Amino acid sequence: MSEIFVLKISDNAYVHLNGAKLASTNEVAEALGKIYADHPDATISIEADTSSHYEAIGKAIYGSHRVGFVGERVRILIDGKLLVA
Repeated sequence: MSEIFVLKISDNAYVHLNGAKLASTNEVAEALGKIYADHPDATISIEADTSSHYEAIGKAIYGSHRVGFVGERVRILIDGKLLVA
């Protein structure tokens, strides 16, 4: 099983990764790019406490995709429930 890295979202301003506050899509992509280089088979779990933080959720999704985490390598949980398209 691949390693899971969690992007936490608890407000609309920041995406949190390993204690770091990432304010932009570029910052998210840069941080995840380093992870992707070492763990290309990893899964990114975007976890938000509410769906109303759509801007930060978008930063997390777009930043993940920019570096190569797509499809089954990205999952989104809203209030602990898996978001299924």
